[in-house]
Amino acid sequence: MSPMKTIGLLLASMLFVPAAARAQDAPKVGLTMGYPSSVGVLWQMGDRVAVRPEIGLSHASGDTSGVDITIPTPLSTDSTNTISTGLSALFYVGPKDLAAGGSAKPGALRMYVSPRFAYGRMTTSAASGTSTADTTLSTYQVTGSFGAQYTLGRHFGVFGELGAGYTRTNTDISSVVTITTSSISNGVVTQVIRTQGVTSGSHSNLIGTRSGVGAIFFF
Repeated sequence: MSPMKTIGLLLASMLFVPAAARAQDAPKVGLTMGYPSSVGVLWQMGDRVAVRPEIGLSHASGDTSGVDITIPTPLSTDSTNTISTGLSALFYVGPKDLAAGGSAKPGALRMYVSPRFAYGRMTTSAASGTSTADTTLSTYQVTGSFGAQYTLGRHFGVFGELGAGYTRTNTDISSVVTITTSSISNGVVTQVIRTQGVTSGSHSNLIGTRSGVGAIFFF
């Protein structure tokens, strides 16, 4: 074999082997960040199926400046904690445009249908003077969506989806009011402290549309 042919084969092998290794090691797991606010993981389980669990957390607190004339405490304080979780299954439709290992090639556009179940819980605690109120709001949502996933590069992609679903919301409210009454009898001041609690609950159902967009960072 001539030296030129040998050099040519070596150069070809140097270009081909890394490319083949990259194709074999095509990322199948990615971190997703999207709207509505959530962070999740996309796992390509096969050529046609992927799962996407996600979670969202938030905390807020505040108080109203000012002091009650009769009680030296802030007029009102409140805090809200929210947690939301969801699980989507992605079933890809249309022609395949995949790298080795079942992952999409850079520049590939993949369409999919996605059933999704989500659960959310929001708790709010509020205090005003001698009154306190705790509210718990739980939501259960089942949706079906049609989406598109576009791979811009080996480690980055975007997605968008639109669908409709059913949401069930349960609301439970528990409030406590402390009432202090004073009386004077024969020059003696008597105070009576009475606590009154109230609980209530409600349910609502909603059928509506759902949309979402986000980015995928494959690793």
